[in-house]
Amino acid sequence: MASTLKSEDRLEGCFLGLAIGDALGYPTEFLSYGEIIRRFGVEGIQDPPGNPCLHSDDTQLSIAVARALLAAGHTPVEEFMETLTREFLVWLRSPENDRAPGNTTIRGCQNLEIGTPWNQSGIVDSKGCGANMRVAPIGLYFSHQPQRLRSFARASALATHAHPTALIAAEVTAFCVSWAFQGLPPSEYLDRIAILERSSLDNWDDSLGDVWKRAEFPDPEDYLKEGWRQLEIELKKVPRVVEENPADICSIAGGGWVAEDALACALACVLLFPEDYSSAVRKGANSSGDSDSIASIAGAMSGALLGAEAIPKDWKKRVENRSQLLELASQFLAEREGGE
Repeated sequence: MASTLKSEDRLEGCFLGLAIGDALGYPTEFLSYGEIIRRFGVEGIQDPPGNPCLHSDDTQLSIAVARALLAAGHTPVEEFMETLTREFLVWLRSPENDRAPGNTTIRGCQNLEIGTPWNQSGIVDSKGCGANMRVAPIGLYFSHQPQRLRSFARASALATHAHPTALIAAEVTAFCVSWAFQGLPPSEYLDRIAILERSSLDNWDDSLGDVWKRAEFPDPEDYLKEGWRQLEIELKKVPRVVEENPADICSIAGGGWVAEDALACALACVLLFPEDYSSAVRKGANSSGDSDSIASIAGAMSGALLGAEAIPKDWKKRVENRSQLLELASQFLAEREGGE
């Protein structure tokens, strides 16, 4: 079924899917697995609460990235980042920026606000999942342009998170979303990620500046190698999660608070339930770690793969900012139909 879906279905599935996963995991974000079970019952949280069901800063920032892509169009990464900087600053001072935003994201945006260039504003020792929980729109927009996908994903992370693992995790997360959008089975993703590493290490966009110097590496390749090394440690845990299917994925795959953990946990959710959006995001939401980010990343992948029809109608009806999410999907579709 997934291979025959139209682009419109996949785009709507990704935008709605990331927001609904976020909304499902938002109430459990700071709870242990035991606390989740005590509060929501033996099966944990099963439905996003409220009408509308509120999402967190994960979706707010994903929307900011999507809006910047549409505004900048197919321009160089520097122009996109100028646009994204404006979107980030609007978000920073928005009265709706009250959804437990990450400290690193706030600090990076504050640096942007005082005029620090985007390729110097990121916090060099931070690899929080804020770097990759907002990157799904880049995977959609550049699904058939791997070099631009790589550059834009890295740049979007670098503005706030300058640790090498943050950039690599953002890059790989965007690729996973692009593969899902293309209908490629999740069972291939780990092998595809391994193949990506060589081309990733061979490419450094000069627009990213000399962050590798700030991070005290001798050259860009060594900087990127460290990011890949840390990501690979976490991805090696994914097959065990899939084999054992623990009640709490974070008991094996890490808490998801940092970028590589969040990707590993989300990918495990999708691999456990490659044909079931609801089960994939529930698995992420019912975890002791950064449950909204894990479920949001998993929801982006699963939604792009399975399409909007795979998401329960009641969830789609109640999700916060539903109209805006669907409009972004429509605008992305128009961009694709207009040619890249």
